[in-house]
Amino acid sequence: MSLQPPNTASNPLLRLAFYGIAVGMALVHVFITFRGLSSEEGMEQAQMAREMARGKYFQTKVIRPYAWALLNEAGKEPDPMAMPDITQPPLQPLIWAPAFKLLEKHHVYEPGKNGAIYLLDRVIACFGVTGMLLTLLWTHGAARKLFDETVAGVAVLALLVCEPLWELTVSGSPVTLLLPLMALAFRLLVAAVTRAHQGKGTTMPLMTLGITAALMVLTHWMAVWLVLGLILAVAIGLPNKKGGAVWVAVIPALALSGWGWWMQQRCGDPLGGAKTLFQTHLLSLGPSVLQRQYSLAMPPVQVTDLLRKLLLNWQTQLGDVFSHLGYGLPALFFMVAMMHRFRRAETTAIRLGLGAIFGMVILGMGFIGLPDRRLDDNQLYLILVPALTVFGTAMLAVLWARVQGNGNSLWIRWGYAFIALGISALPLLNILPAQVKLGLTLRNRIYPHWPPYVPDRVSLVRRLIEPNEIVFSDAPGFVAWYADSVTAWIPTKRDDFELMKKRAEEHGNPVAGFVMTPKSTRVEHVQDAFIGPYSEWTDLLFRGLMLAFDRDFLPRPDFIYRVPVPLVAVPLGAKENLSLQMTFYTDRPRTLKE
Repeated sequence: MSLQPPNTASNPLLRLAFYGIAVGMALVHVFITFRGLSSEEGMEQAQMAREMARGKYFQTKVIRPYAWALLNEAGKEPDPMAMPDITQPPLQPLIWAPAFKLLEKHHVYEPGKNGAIYLLDRVIACFGVTGMLLTLLWTHGAARKLFDETVAGVAVLALLVCEPLWELTVSGSPVTLLLPLMALAFRLLVAAVTRAHQGKGTTMPLMTLGITAALMVLTHWMAVWLVLGLILAVAIGLPNKKGGAVWVAVIPALALSGWGWWMQQRCGDPLGGAKTLFQTHLLSLGPSVLQRQYSLAMPPVQVTDLLRKLLLNWQTQLGDVFSHLGYGLPALFFMVAMMHRFRRAETTAIRLGLGAIFGMVILGMGFIGLPDRRLDDNQLYLILVPALTVFGTAMLAVLWARVQGNGNSLWIRWGYAFIALGISALPLLNILPAQVKLGLTLRNRIYPHWPPYVPDRVSLVRRLIEPNEIVFSDAPGFVAWYADSVTAWIPTKRDDFELMKKRAEEHGNPVAGFVMTPKSTRVEHVQDAFIGPYSEWTDLLFRGLMLAFDRDFLPRPDFIYRVPVPLVAVPLGAKENLSLQMTFYTDRPRTLKE
């Protein structure tokens, strides 16, 4: 099989059929199998976009203790009902906000009237699948430039049947927007390197690549690792024009500098609340633990602990590498392609550049860790899958040709494609048919992402509290998005809650109670509750579960939020009562308001 690209023409009918199937897959994931957002980071950015649509720019209903402490330290003294956001990257909320503005009358989530799926969730899913379609388009273009139409077709087919990629596109995660941006960056990198080897100018593709890199760092703060990889890739791919890497470095640096200046004006720190994410790189603690501290103190850096954390993270991620790559067999074969020397110099240069990007992502993922594995909101491996799949498919074609030799039979010509697509499609074949059947049966009342999320139940909180009251929760983005209520993250230390409560009351915003979900109550071992991130809140972790056995895990005497309001209750048996698995603990009996 030829891997040279002199003839890149393809049958227009085949290409039209492929994109028809891709659009059909997108519609299925948005209108049939969609169960709402699954990313809490996405939910937090979504409620920010909704506030923007209401004219409250860069305000949030999610109160992170660290961010609040930073604003107070800067003398801003923010009102909890108008809390400035100093943590989330701005691009994705800015993209969503205009669409939310057009749907202003649907801002209030009313599951009884409109079904269990929030309309704005479906809007977000539409943005995500559009990004997936663009990813297929740009990846196909890059593959045709590097190899031939056959390799390009098999590569994009492997992406089309990659169910984890479709799951990502409808999750709402900020990583979703990185997917098409990385595909565009790969396409521009291929164009720049190809033009350089042909003796043509590269200024325009490199400038566009720099702008794309700037958009990436304004989408997800961990994209800094991607940009560092892109800079190395340009330096490797354009050996005689290393100055081109300056464009890719300077433009995102200017974007970050501008955002840092904006943060400096808002909170006195150019990194804002996102500073904890970068501090986590040097600590054994997770970013959520630092975000929940109502304090600006940073624990000391222990070099031995840092090295141990780095090695442990790499060991864990290496064991889950196939999962991290979306179970895509061609993407996995990129490792083999790194050891193969392709005939064209530009293809080899781009392969080395892509290896540099992959290496920087491995380094960043080692520092940050992925506690939620493939579904983690910092998981960047998955967005490299399209580019890795291109080279992996080419490598499979080379190996297959050498093993099978020459011949015109279907198996000799296409056997590698059947194997690659068959293995890559296993998650889709396992999950999608059942979900389609369920979606067609239940329609707009399809089961949510439980555990830990049940949107129609948490939306009741808005009707239980007063407009000036705030709540605390272990899933603040989830509560703020679906209940449209100001929600603070439960602080790490119990004493910090009293400080936050007092400051909220000074602004006329009393605390209504706590919303507890399986985000904190679901632990692998009982002892994890006493040493985990919510170790000082064991009464709230165990109480709802113990009520099923007529045993009450009483809170501290001075803790006034003792009245449990069941949001999700599950029967355990004939002799037991209900286990309260999602509960609103409040200070008094409350009734639903119309």
